[in-house]
Amino acid sequence: MRMQNLIKTIATTTLFTVALAVSATADHHGPAIMKAVENADRPAADKARDKGRKPAQVLMFSGVAPGMTVLDVNAGSGYYSEILSHTVGEHGKVYSHNGPVYWAFMKETLPERYADGRLPNVEHIHNGKETIELAENSVDVAMAVLSYHDYFFTHAARPGGGHEDVAAVLTSIKKVLKPGGTFVIVDHVAPEGSGPADFDRLHRLNPDFVKKQMGEAGFTFIGETDALVNPDDSNDGSPFAEGIQGKTNRFVYKFTN
Repeated sequence: MRMQNLIKTIATTTLFTVALAVSATADHHGPAIMKAVENADRPAADKARDKGRKPAQVLMFSGVAPGMTVLDVNAGSGYYSEILSHTVGEHGKVYSHNGPVYWAFMKETLPERYADGRLPNVEHIHNGKETIELAENSVDVAMAVLSYHDYFFTHAARPGGGHEDVAAVLTSIKKVLKPGGTFVIVDHVAPEGSGPADFDRLHRLNPDFVKKQMGEAGFTFIGETDALVNPDDSNDGSPFAEGIQGKTNRFVYKFTN
């Protein structure tokens, strides 16, 4: 009995210590993240989206810090790429990736954000592939914000036009992450039990499906935050519908390799 109590005490102490370490890290880098979010040079249209996206809370949870190398997976117009650029600073690096489907939508408007070397530590990746081709063990944090569900989006720009080979994509991301690196996924919640065909139709994602798929790819789930939970969302409507756009119920999961 004494041995069992001792084991429980050690386990509790260890978990408490880890929690304190994580909290301390978030607090330590909080000012850099807040400064990046509040940067006066950010476009007004981006700042207008902050209330619904809560980027400071998401990035503190993600563990992004000055000097890091961060991969923004299917970055779209670069909302997060810009905040990440300011957060990691001149000694850091941001890879702003857009696969074939996203690039089909963004290629005409993307240059405006990056004109005249405005964000010099951001490098664009749009080589017609969803798989990531960077140096092995070179990325500290990868993020897929409201984009993972689009691997299941059927679009003519995707080679073959069907769903993406998600397992291959995850393998490529795992390869470029440093040992102990993290992969953060933010997405609109789809109904329990839903699958790929639903993700294509709803532009939403089943959190349990993501956990399973990430586990099969060799990632370990290490935490979540309820910062973007919205119990008033039905989880089965279009995230672009009037009244819910920008306010959907979203999960924020963190995995390590």
